[in-house]
Amino acid sequence: NMRWAKPLDTDLLFELARTHQALVTVEEGAVMGGAGSAVLEALAHAGIQVPVLTLGIADVFTEHGDPAKLLAQMGLDAAGIGASVRERFPELTSALSAGPGLKLVS
Repeated sequence: NMRWAKPLDTDLLFELARTHQALVTVEEGAVMGGAGSAVLEALAHAGIQVPVLTLGIADVFTEHGDPAKLLAQMGLDAAGIGASVRERFPELTSALSAGPGLKLVS
């Protein structure tokens, strides 16, 4: 569970990058300059290449309102996250019907 962007647990991140085909970061904060950006920067600095999908709030003004509705509008609810992962990694998610393939690391 990545509760903060700094200090980044690079040992865990590099282990996950070595043992998984792709990584997904999800945050209720801005993508630009957030946890996903920190993950991408650390991987690039270490020369580790693994597909990464970063999900979070786009760099736009957002409305105020019910948190659950806002998360759904931004694609950060369970359905939206699932759709984004399936769209970005269709070759990985299609294997789910054949057995385990994706792991949630929290």
